[in-house]
Amino acid sequence: MSDLVMLCIDYIGITAAAITGAMIAVEREADAFGVLFLSFVTALGGGIMRDTMMGIFPPRNFTNYVGISLALVSAAIVFLEAYMKQDRFKHTQEKIDAIVNVCDAVGLGSFTVSGINAAITHFGHISPVVLLIYGLTTGVGGGMLRDVLSNRMPFVLYKRIYALASIGGGTLYLLLLKIGAPAVPSAFLSMGLVITVRVLAAKYKWNVPRVRYNKDK
Repeated sequence: MSDLVMLCIDYIGITAAAITGAMIAVEREADAFGVLFLSFVTALGGGIMRDTMMGIFPPRNFTNYVGISLALVSAAIVFLEAYMKQDRFKHTQEKIDAIVNVCDAVGLGSFTVSGINAAITHFGHISPVVLLIYGLTTGVGGGMLRDVLSNRMPFVLYKRIYALASIGGGTLYLLLLKIGAPAVPSAFLSMGLVITVRVLAAKYKWNVPRVRYNKDK
């Protein structure tokens, strides 16, 4: 039962991440193939990066046909909705941004937990720092690839407490497992923390301090 729930958590992340990839691709005026490709990269890229770091070749997401199908179907729905309602889609940017932020938060939370689980399954309970790195890589990897391909600085490097939310949720998950809490409730609590932090950060514009440098001034 626990394995099935964890698999569902991964599929939730894939679907949510695919939606963000597709919506950003539409915003960048990519064609139908571009929308499908960027959605695929966003949804499955983090898992591919994680498996590559683990030495798993080929990465499991290349043969994860359910995950691939979920990503492509989600992308196709977004593209068709935008294509058939182009005028309304263009004038609802605030709503689109809200959807992207929520889906991005859900994907980050789901992938953080599933990445840590994958590392535990592969290596056992090794160093918590290593497990957090695998969770973080799974959580932000697809989004980083998405942002690079859409020609913008990856959100994780500057936007709305992105990586810290993943690290915080991953830390909570490891602490709960350490004290013997059941894996499934621990996973959902940790996901909830990541999602809550990301949504609140987007709403209230919380950011990690940075140097604002403008060459033109």
